[in-house]
Amino acid sequence: MSATDHTDESHSSDFIFICPSYLECVLAAGDAGDLDALRDWCAALPKKSYGRVFIEVDSAEHIQPIEAPPGVGVTWLVQRSRDAFTGELLMNAVDAWLDEWVRADPLSGRYVHLWAGARDSREVTAQWDRIRSELAEIWAAAAEYREQRA
Repeated sequence: MSATDHTDESHSSDFIFICPSYLECVLAAGDAGDLDALRDWCAALPKKSYGRVFIEVDSAEHIQPIEAPPGVGVTWLVQRSRDAFTGELLMNAVDAWLDEWVRADPLSGRYVHLWAGARDSREVTAQWDRIRSELAEIWAAAAEYREQRA
């Protein structure tokens, strides 16, 4: 099974559906412009889902309640510096999450249902492309490893 077998692109966000049927590991990341889409996405998640939603905003005034399954945490990232490119906090958080949950044990076969937003920034879009390619490689290697061990 390859990563591309489960990829479905819709609108301006990427949806990568690769997850064992018994788990629903999720990661979503967006900005204030993605709030409605993130609310809809969270509402549609199975109750057994676990993972994280990261949302970058310009100020704490943009923080709003978002309903998510009990195992899915919502983290608000308030940009404090205008020196950073928009999305820098967001992508740093995504990379840190991936370091812990995917990159630390790439052969585990842990797959993630990924929602990728904040596409108004070229830098963020480039990083999403990099992450998508990296995850496809990790998942292909994990699948090959499992096949060899079977």
